[in-house]
Amino acid sequence: MMKTIVLSEYGIRPGTDCASALTRLFKQNPENCEFVFEPGDYPLGVTEKRRLFLSNTDVIPERSLGLVLENMKNIRFSGNGARFLCAGRMQPLSLLGCENITLTDFSVDWEKPTVAEGIVTAFCDSSVDLFIDPAVFPHKAEEGRLLFDIGGGDFSPVCGFMQFDANTLTVRRTTGDRFGLGPLTEVLGDHVYRFAASRPDTAVGNVVVLRHNAREHAAIFAESCKDLTLERIDLFGSCGLGCLCQFCTDLTFRAVNWLPNRTAGRTVVCGRDDGMHITCCSGTVTVEGCSFLGLMDDPINVHGCCVPAVEWADEKTLRCRYGHPQARGFERWAEKGDEIAFIDRRSMAHIGTARAASFLPEDEFTFLLTFDTSPAEEIRAKDPARLAVDDLTHTAAFVCENNRFGSCRARGVLVSTPKPVLIRNNWFESSGAAILVAGDANGWFESGECRDVEISGNVFTDSCLSSLYQFCEGVISVCPVVPEPDPEKPFHKNVRIHDNVFDSPDVPVLYGFSCENLRFENNRITKSPRAEKWHRGEAMIRLRSCKNASVRGNVWTGPFTLPKLDADGATHALSTVEKLRR
Repeated sequence: MMKTIVLSEYGIRPGTDCASALTRLFKQNPENCEFVFEPGDYPLGVTEKRRLFLSNTDVIPERSLGLVLENMKNIRFSGNGARFLCAGRMQPLSLLGCENITLTDFSVDWEKPTVAEGIVTAFCDSSVDLFIDPAVFPHKAEEGRLLFDIGGGDFSPVCGFMQFDANTLTVRRTTGDRFGLGPLTEVLGDHVYRFAASRPDTAVGNVVVLRHNAREHAAIFAESCKDLTLERIDLFGSCGLGCLCQFCTDLTFRAVNWLPNRTAGRTVVCGRDDGMHITCCSGTVTVEGCSFLGLMDDPINVHGCCVPAVEWADEKTLRCRYGHPQARGFERWAEKGDEIAFIDRRSMAHIGTARAASFLPEDEFTFLLTFDTSPAEEIRAKDPARLAVDDLTHTAAFVCENNRFGSCRARGVLVSTPKPVLIRNNWFESSGAAILVAGDANGWFESGECRDVEISGNVFTDSCLSSLYQFCEGVISVCPVVPEPDPEKPFHKNVRIHDNVFDSPDVPVLYGFSCENLRFENNRITKSPRAEKWHRGEAMIRLRSCKNASVRGNVWTGPFTLPKLDADGATHALSTVEKLRR
């Protein structure tokens, strides 16, 4: 039976810092409890500092933690509209080793935002003037730099810019990461600042996001949790990733929103980085009814963590070293009994599997991985510099339905998992590729050979692929990093794209690379008149190193200037091709 704890009866009421008192209650009531808040604003302070390694996040000696749920079971956290207000660099909510947890009906924000906005008041060939409201985005100009106050006595310098069109509130077409304002050159008064620029593509009234702060904390962090549900939650800011889950099993996100807090005077800014980052999780990850706008990186990224080999310590033990500086130090990268894949880093081919017998971290950079039997001789004989390992047990199925992907920096949904993926009935206006089917053991080390992906019933607006970022070769981009592709042994398999609507201003709708059984069928593609060709792509559909592709039953409407299909002359790779005309 679940015990109900009404927090006001314990002195936890709006207007009081609830973090320390709640932490005590959590420790006293670790199982079978519902914690019930009164509506209102709750300041959230730091309760402890702890050394934690967060995926795709800067490594720092300690993280500043607010609420911590640790080793709790069968818990419901009912916010009733509570707003948790943070200050400075901190991680508001951390869940560690928990099971069957439901978090509902609250919001997380910073009184002093973790990302800032400016409004273009004037511009010329060599500069852009921005008005920055000090009441909404507290700041100061000092020694030729603009510094933003995020609370806790911490001021943060600008590290990047992103421009949104004032009328559409989407990233201004083709500017993306290329809207390169330079340093602050002059303080003009009345909170107007002049920045150096070179022939800027802008307009008076446009909103410029000034990215500052650092990627050091997630707004919500979960590690080694099972059966975690987040419902009806608004995340208005973060000091890094919005929601980071790593080494968890079975996650559900329902009506979780990453949106600007308009009541606080913000137009587009939300989180500093990704919205939802799912690393090395298992079971099923379900995302439904969520909304994203104004994030400064990808709304959703589901992937594993490939690790390069260093050397064989003995015939059963491989020394490995994490490949990316923001992904290291994991205590649970592998566990006894996990299925481990061996990957040739050049071809990305899976060359065998083995079961883990033990996993021993040597330091935050390297670990020893011992197998229950000696791997095949062809694996052990391979140059370790060409070898990577991936934990297939820590991979998740992914269901993404009925979400709205508004304009954010970079892409929309990234997937790199061998388990089934369903992306259905979503609305996309991503400024880069709407969907990226990735996979990598050479750069980002975000692993995952996809084997079963269905993309159907989605709407891709003409805001998709309006700027160019990494891997943005098409509105849907099947773009793994494969240095030496083998057309007879593609990396990804069974990607089915059907019954979608694309409104494309002469930009590629599909780029397929190193994929077997890629199907693009029964889609409707209309020519949007809102822009002319600008993308480097040379065809609406381009296939490279693909095998047994099918392109048929699609309806094309409007005067496209690009050819419909470019298979690099490798028509033998197409099992079915519709008759396509310019």
